[in-house]
Amino acid sequence: MQATGLKRLVLVAGGTGGRIFPAIGLGQCLSSQMPDLEVSYVSGSRPLELEIYGNAGIEPVFLPCEGSPLGTGGVRAVTRWIQVLRSVRAMTRFFGETKPDACVLFGGYVSFPALVAGRIKRVRTLVHEQNAVAGKVTRLASRLGIVPLTGWEACEPFSKGQFEEIGVPVRPMKRLPRREAWNKLGLGGLPDGKICLVLGGSLGSSALAGKVVEISRLPEFTGWSFLVMGKEMGDNHPSDRVWGIPRRWDMGPLYSLADVAVARGGASTLSELRAWAIPALVVPWPESRDDHQAANARLFEESGCGLVWDEMRGSGGELVARLIQLGKKSDAEDGISVDPGIAADRTSQVFLGKILRTLEGGDGNWMD
Repeated sequence: MQATGLKRLVLVAGGTGGRIFPAIGLGQCLSSQMPDLEVSYVSGSRPLELEIYGNAGIEPVFLPCEGSPLGTGGVRAVTRWIQVLRSVRAMTRFFGETKPDACVLFGGYVSFPALVAGRIKRVRTLVHEQNAVAGKVTRLASRLGIVPLTGWEACEPFSKGQFEEIGVPVRPMKRLPRREAWNKLGLGGLPDGKICLVLGGSLGSSALAGKVVEISRLPEFTGWSFLVMGKEMGDNHPSDRVWGIPRRWDMGPLYSLADVAVARGGASTLSELRAWAIPALVVPWPESRDDHQAANARLFEESGCGLVWDEMRGSGGELVARLIQLGKKSDAEDGISVDPGIAADRTSQVFLGKILRTLEGGDGNWMD
């Protein structure tokens, strides 16, 4: 399949996995469907960004910036403004050399230089907001006449009609047989019973990992196994019910094993759990920007995909009760297999349609 008029596409995403994974998911799906499409990625220069792209086998264009100058001060703010100006110049030069047909911004600090450079070089630009609360670049793009594409049916502070929901692109992954998935983790014999996957997000979460290790000892979770992923746990095996999984980016084996999940409220993680039909207890990170993880979690719960627990105000008893409730939901859905590739293909096709309409000039995602 090749879309007329779309030969070169630039995807701009950096910061955390929550911004980068949707860009990778969209790029991989479109590349598989359109072999002649030239997809380029643009990122910032943080070590985490290098790690995520490198593990996906992608070599992006790295801009000379490592964060937003907003919300900081002193020498650091001056340094970052200098980095922004250099990044605008680098993006302007990149657009001039590659002449892309369209550019998609996935938000975060790295999208601002691309937004400015796109206006200078008149590159048709789309903006995707993964979270239920719009970031600064998304709000700025909206004021410039770009209609944000969103991952949820609500996106603060926008009203209905000011954005268009298309979902969050997810990475194409295959569901593996249970034993094959377990063997890929190299953890020894496959345990019987329910498996709970614990995800702290690409930045990790020692507090969340600690709470799960604590409740795993309760008699209510006899027969359960907990796979706790993140740098805090490493490959420790603190009990016969808990395995630590070092941070990894190939999530297919873990999703294939999970009967239920405990996760932070990042939009990318929640979208992948929804695509895999894994019931999840969402524990929003209380320090997320504009409390966007709590907003994501509310919409995830309202869609019937899981429950929410507030670690700042909720009790341990509530945590246990809600996780057991999700375990029963998993039992009720046992035997129902969902192909996660369907969600990946569907969202990429919707996204492709938006890109093509933008190229035709029939959409609100172009700045005159």
